[in-house]
Amino acid sequence: DHLRGKKHRRLRNLRAERRSQERRSLFVSGFARGTSGSELSGYFSTFGDVAAVVMDKEKGAYAIVELRETAGRERALAAAGGHVLNGHRLRVRPR
Repeated sequence: DHLRGKKHRRLRNLRAERRSQERRSLFVSGFARGTSGSELSGYFSTFGDVAAVVMDKEKGAYAIVELRETAGRERALAAAGGHVLNGHRLRVRPR
């Protein structure tokens, strides 16, 4: 009964959603201090629809860019020549 309970199902669904987000997300660092989330969203939208950009609020040193599809993430990771935004080379890794 416990495994079929509401709380257990909700937690299982939440974990599945987090894994799905992880497969669509990128860890991005190396951008200029003061770069906005909308600038990162605009840049990564060339690889696919951006679902969300979560930035480190304290230091502004990194961001998590979540794309709507895993194919967009793979295109961003496979981009030849790397990524450059406002003259700064971005470090883009899987989340």
